Amino acid sequence: MGTVLAQLPVRTPSVDWTGLLPVLLPAAGALVLLMVRSLVPSRLMPEMVDAVWTFAVAVAGLVSVVVLWQRDADIEAFGGQLVMDRIALFVAAVVLGSVALAAPTLPRYCRRVEVASAELCVLALLAAAGAVVMAGAADLIVLFLGLETMSIAAYVMAALNLRRLESLEAGLKYFVLGAFSTAFLLFGIALVYGATGTTNLDGIASYLDTYVVLRDGMLLAGLAMLLVGLGFKVAAAPFHAWAPDTYVGAPTPV
Repeated sequence: MGTVLAQLPVRTPSVDWTGLLPVLLPAAGALVLLMVRSLVPSRLMPEMVDAVWTFAVAVAGLVSVVVLWQRDADIEAFGGQLVMDRIALFVAAVVLGSVALAAPTLPRYCRRVEVASAELCVLALLAAAGAVVMAGAADLIVLFLGLETMSIAAYVMAALNLRRLESLEAGLKYFVLGAFSTAFLLFGIALVYGATGTTNLDGIASYLDTYVVLRDGMLLAGLAMLLVGLGFKVAAAPFHAWAPDTYVGAPTPV
């Protein structure tokens, strides 16, 4: 049996890894920094190295965005579930540029609040990777994965200043309401999939063009839950009550 299975052809989807560099670079950079900080003693590695590494990774991601922008065709990966088109590349440039601008300010802030700068740098890079995935998502599941990757990192960053009560309050409010909105988002995805039979955004759009939406209660409920979940995530009215306290209490570089 094992011989027969070994002789069967194995087909793997072709992936243009260069097109995923805006996602892979910050994710890999965060993992490398985390591993190095875990193995190298702090006295041998000053905190400025964390900021320099974060800045270099963000700039490398920006360079990859510029290179990919020169291509005429959109870059698809994982069976079209992730599409790096011009809009996704623009969002990636904004996100990575923000990380590059914030990186030099991180060591000074972390010294003032007595927090390891590597933690904040790793979380910033992971949040950037999640944001880029969310921008290029062509499937609701991929959108959810990117959004949660960014959100979980943001929860921790908001409460990173343990000496400040407002920071802890900001992180707690953000986490509780974020978990609440995640439940709505997952229920919405499940209902939309049950109504349309797909989580692909193009497939859902085709279904909406073909069928009368108002006659499908499951689809309407799913779309409503998606709007509520995403509304909480982006602090859109009337789901923005958590935003003022969270923005005030979160660390300034965040």
